[in-house]
Amino acid sequence: MKYKTWKCGICGETIIEGQRFIFLREIGFAHLECVLERLTEKNSVNRDLLSLIDANELITYSIIRLKESETLAADKDIKEKIISVRKSLEKYSVELSDLLFKYMNSG
Repeated sequence: MKYKTWKCGICGETIIEGQRFIFLREIGFAHLECVLERLTEKNSVNRDLLSLIDANELITYSIIRLKESETLAADKDIKEKIISVRKSLEKYSVELSDLLFKYMNSG
């Protein structure tokens, strides 16, 4: 199985699909550790930000697993339902990412 890769919008290093990462519209893909480091440098880590990061990481992991399930599904209806669920999660991930980015850059 070939893994997708992206460039981290914070550190510039490679992100390999399956690593801990999130997508921030204004930054792009970013290692979760890079986001946490940036927040720590700004002394702005709080429970709200941690909850957004945690929720987004869970959704991102689910999206990756659903993509794997899409390739396994033989039945067209099942595959379409999995795709539909994945796309819904992608929308929620964008909403959480936008909120996270807003709070990362406030204050």
